[in-house]
Amino acid sequence: MYIKKELKIKQIIVAACLVLFPAIIFAAATGNAPRPTQAISSSRIPTFTVPEKLNFCGYSLPLKERHCREMLDRELTIAAYNRAQVIMWLKRAPRYFPLFSKKIKALKLPDDLKFVAVAESSLIDDIHSRAGAAGLWQFMQHTGRRRGLRITSTIDERLDPVTATEHALNYLKFLKEKFKSWPLALAAYNCGEKRVTDAVNEQKTKNYHTLSLPEESERYIYRLAAIKLILSHPAEYGYQLDRNKCYTPLKVDYIRLNLKNEASLVDFALRLDLTYHHLKELNPHLIRNRLPAGKFNLILPAGSGRKAAVISKNLPALPSSRKTFYVVKKGDTLGAISRRFHTSSARLIRLNRLQGSKILIGQKLRLK
Repeated sequence: MYIKKELKIKQIIVAACLVLFPAIIFAAATGNAPRPTQAISSSRIPTFTVPEKLNFCGYSLPLKERHCREMLDRELTIAAYNRAQVIMWLKRAPRYFPLFSKKIKALKLPDDLKFVAVAESSLIDDIHSRAGAAGLWQFMQHTGRRRGLRITSTIDERLDPVTATEHALNYLKFLKEKFKSWPLALAAYNCGEKRVTDAVNEQKTKNYHTLSLPEESERYIYRLAAIKLILSHPAEYGYQLDRNKCYTPLKVDYIRLNLKNEASLVDFALRLDLTYHHLKELNPHLIRNRLPAGKFNLILPAGSGRKAAVISKNLPALPSSRKTFYVVKKGDTLGAISRRFHTSSARLIRLNRLQGSKILIGQKLRLK
């Protein structure tokens, strides 16, 4: 019965097609075919005007030059239309900008440098890049160590907002003194001192805008300028955010501890009547469940500083978590081992008197 019904339906459809198809063809031939209904209204996508004048860190961008105007236009358009990202910039900025501005003022540097952290990390304090950079200021491991940041198996000061900010600003100050130009200093922060030095020497120019650098570095100052424009005048780019939706600075105590031995972070948190999760959230630079030996900063809820200082003097010591040797396993590389134990390939080569980066399965490597 179902088969007969289905056959009957098919017959009706075929008959309808035989009747309607010629009519459609005739209508098309005579120009009487139905036209698609036009939209009643269409939304117009706004564009943004590049300003005639703009400076960054006191440096005036040469926006009368076509190339420079188009570079800024590109970065401004890309950034302004990334709505979710800009909204999060606006929410996070009130939490971190007061800290940045205070440190910048103390070093007598341009306040525009606070926008560097926005470009680097979008103001996410525990962010890691695929290349291995970390923290608000995106220090690479080797650069961080060279600039005095402590990076071990228990602590990574690149993730400490206060310490990383101090070291990043001092590094930017050093780069400015070295290159005598903020655009070159910022390019060096982005792609490395050697890359910029080599480019200047080889190309016989110190003009950032005519210097051939990696694409990201050539775009860098324009990206910073675009961020400055948007965050300084958000309403002009379509962003209006109530202050009560922004993230306010955390009410915390910053203390400096100096422990002889590693101690349990869980035990420490419980003695402070805090959860382990809360303490880790405040201190992303403590990368394991231990307080490290030696000097380090600790961020605590406001009013907890004095109690923490007293408790820290009576914490039971834990055995050191740092291995002295490592036996090479299948699939290991020197680079992977160095990252795992928070050291550098160069240090492992030096400690083990290797001729290069080649290692063998079963080989015992000295780590410290």
